Amino acid sequence: ASVALLREDGNKYFKSGDYERALSCYTQAIDLSKDLLEGRILYRNRAACYLKLGEYSKAEADASKVIESDGKDVKALFRRSQALQELGKLDQAFADIQRCTVLEPKNKVFQESLRQIATKVQEKVRSMWVGQGRRDRLVGEKRL
Repeated sequence: ASVALLREDGNKYFKSGDYERALSCYTQAIDLSKDLLEGRILYRNRAACYLKLGEYSKAEADASKVIESDGKDVKALFRRSQALQELGKLDQAFADIQRCTVLEPKNKVFQESLRQIATKVQEKVRSMWVGQGRRDRLVGEKRL
């Protein structure tokens, strides 16, 4: 099978919700591909499969491969941001989605994702401060 045919099959399976078969097609195509641009598309597509399958570390790794060769690939940045968010790496997810909004400032999906991640970061910081305040009060009470 050719790279183009495997990619087409992968796209077809992805659209129908068969992410495992799509993943298999993209992986086979990656193994056969010699073209850098084509490779980026395949890694980006495979990252989307990994996201759908809940394999966030693998999604992050594939998206990162694309970003290493093209730091302005908004699809790869967005997918890595989604993976990082699921992995609890909110600061890194925020940086990626922020780059997406700089590259495509009118994209509503990116704007909404940026807002959501910013809110999660604020909640995390707030809970850390609240937790720290409780410990300080407990330590203070023990001294009395």
